[in-house]
Amino acid sequence: MCIRDRSCGSNAPQDEGPTRRDNPTKYVCLVSPLTLFTLLPLNIRTLSRRILTTVLVTAFYFGLLIYPLVRLIDWLIPNWQPGTTALLTLLVLPPAARIVSSRFQGPFSRQLAATSMTWMGLCFQLFPVVIVLEIFRLLVPVNDTTVGLICLVAILILGGWGMINAQLLNVRRVPLAADAGLAGRSLVQITDVHIGSRRPAFLRRIVKRINGLQTDAVLITGDLVDDDVNEEDLRSLAELDATAYFILGNHERYADTERIIEHLQALNVIVLRNETVDADPFQFIGLDDAEARDTVRKGLSSLSKLEHRYRVLLYHRPEGADDASDWGINLMVSGHTHRGQIFPFNYLVKRIHPRLHGSFDVGDLRLYVSPGTGTWGPILRTNARCEVTHFQFLGDPVIQSPNLT
Repeated sequence: MCIRDRSCGSNAPQDEGPTRRDNPTKYVCLVSPLTLFTLLPLNIRTLSRRILTTVLVTAFYFGLLIYPLVRLIDWLIPNWQPGTTALLTLLVLPPAARIVSSRFQGPFSRQLAATSMTWMGLCFQLFPVVIVLEIFRLLVPVNDTTVGLICLVAILILGGWGMINAQLLNVRRVPLAADAGLAGRSLVQITDVHIGSRRPAFLRRIVKRINGLQTDAVLITGDLVDDDVNEEDLRSLAELDATAYFILGNHERYADTERIIEHLQALNVIVLRNETVDADPFQFIGLDDAEARDTVRKGLSSLSKLEHRYRVLLYHRPEGADDASDWGINLMVSGHTHRGQIFPFNYLVKRIHPRLHGSFDVGDLRLYVSPGTGTWGPILRTNARCEVTHFQFLGDPVIQSPNLT
């Protein structure tokens, strides 16, 4: 805001702003600290953001990942005095292993990345356990060794369950009411497999499970890969008995998108990029993943509906269901949320995506949000099993299960 300097404290009328006859030197600009920040050179602002990001990441790393581990060791080993080697191992090795694995491709690098991320995931799970026990020690007199043993048993149970659960494939059957012409038909959805974080052998297990379901089509709703995987890593997709349709998730956008698409097309996977395909009696519509909340509305506005088809929308994020319903979509399948994957991320993710997991009726549309078929980062799952979703069409109306949250 600019004001005339000579009018302060006087009854002189104030101008709305400078005129051609005004002397610019007579004006004093009053700006907020935020405005001053925006006037800084771009490189200074960029440096400030990077410094802030570094501080936050460092606080997160030491507060949530290192502190609980050091505290556990301190409880179990009285008068523990870590040496330089021990400290470097605790502080540097996990992130260093992740950085090294990201620079080099190959099975060893992927295993190194999975190990380091799982290690950090276990430390993150340890954090709430340590906090609860810290409070417990303030209320109940108990020696450190006992507290340490309780903590160790808790994280072994929690971590062990998470690692086992991440390997289990659960087929979830979802009944859908439809016209008699669709009775007996079925579709399978997989999503968030994250090959790269997960081994190609995991994808082979998924394909084998899908083939046992004898489905009409396989819908892959994004985040199939994590890194720039090669065609051989995805080779098992060529063994699918049913036609597979694929859309981009956010992780495909982070990698070499065109190269991934070439691999999939070479394996006879149909890639839908803001387009539709007629697969009588279905019309499959696939939209690219994007951060914009109006992506579904804009994407569908440029496409045409086919009459006498059951319309299925593949979109990675559980967003835009209202727009899809208005357009005439019957079934929308999404993923992305992982149902939080590990505690307490389920509560954090739900604040971003209220439709976290399960079936939701939106007008005449049925939205299904899968918890994911794989894992991202740590190979741990405590909030849901890895899921292969099997949609089964029934000729008669069925009582739908309540929305899952």
